[in-house]
Amino acid sequence: VHPVHVEAVANVVGRAELMAAAGYAVALVCALRAQSRPVYLIGVAAGAAFGIASKELVATLPASVLLLYAWKRADMRMGWKAAAVAAIPIGAYYVLHEWIGAGLLTSGGTAAGLERLGMVSRAWAMVPLTLQWWRLLLFPAHLSADYSPAELTVSTGLTLGHVLALCVWALAGLLAWRTRHAIPGIALGLLWLIITVAPVSNVLLPTELLIAERTLYLPSFGIVFALASIGVALPWPARVRVGLLAFVLTLGIARSVARIPAWHDDDMHFEALKREAPHSYRTLWLEGNDEFARGQWGSGERFLQAAITAAPVIAGPRYDLARFYMKARLWQPAIRELQAAITVDSAFTPARDALRDAEDSARQDRRRP
Repeated sequence: VHPVHVEAVANVVGRAELMAAAGYAVALVCALRAQSRPVYLIGVAAGAAFGIASKELVATLPASVLLLYAWKRADMRMGWKAAAVAAIPIGAYYVLHEWIGAGLLTSGGTAAGLERLGMVSRAWAMVPLTLQWWRLLLFPAHLSADYSPAELTVSTGLTLGHVLALCVWALAGLLAWRTRHAIPGIALGLLWLIITVAPVSNVLLPTELLIAERTLYLPSFGIVFALASIGVALPWPARVRVGLLAFVLTLGIARSVARIPAWHDDDMHFEALKREAPHSYRTLWLEGNDEFARGQWGSGERFLQAAITAAPVIAGPRYDLARFYMKARLWQPAIRELQAAITVDSAFTPARDALRDAEDSARQDRRRP
């Protein structure tokens, strides 16, 4: 009932998150049962194979197997065996990817704002954005259909957001350490969060998203487990704890039900974008195209120019604006935008093709008497 799950469940794109999490869960359950019956290692391999075929985040499964074995103080020799068994289909997946030329952890692009940044710079830029993770996992009152520039600010300098985020992580680590004996579930939950959020953190490898609620589906288990551990440890009467749990579940259900329509179809998603992320370059880009489609060329141009300002190294808005310039036979503005699109994304073939057409059309116009 956690509201951050709605995007993964209600939006068809989130199917990969659900399938990966299912394989992850099967592999973990089988890994723990393999302590008494080694035949369950077959289930570990099957769960890992199903999960990694669904989404690359399952690459963290061996680490999670070792984490659970350590937390349960189980036989670490079997833990290492289970982790190794999980790693076999995961490794095979990446070998196959390299063999067919798809590349390791292919993400389809780099998130706007993180282009041309090295690992250290990306990690530093993501530090203040992790505050959004904490907010979404602990206080998901506000949900958004998009988290992109300029709705979020990406900075490689030292900002107040950096300081606050570092303080939050330090306090979480301190809490986990201080309660490691009394409430060990807090430490387990924090470590689970760190492990499972790593593939989408843009630190080790860049992804095409700064933040997306659906990518927090698996990491959210760690936070929920930590909160449940705290709830069990509270020295309150059982009826008080049950009442608190019922209250939290009711809030979660109500927020989730209210959120589902945002992912019903393209039109409702577009309305959610305009309502929840009006400054995002994606929203501005879509609004610009929508205005042009309705014949409102002036406002369409302003929206697309705003999208370009918000994400200057994304070729798409420049390309779309150039296409509309070409329809109006404004060749020079179209050529400028297409040249800029090619500069920021040299592999964007449609811009190259459109540039040739615009230049040919401009020459033909000049030859006409």
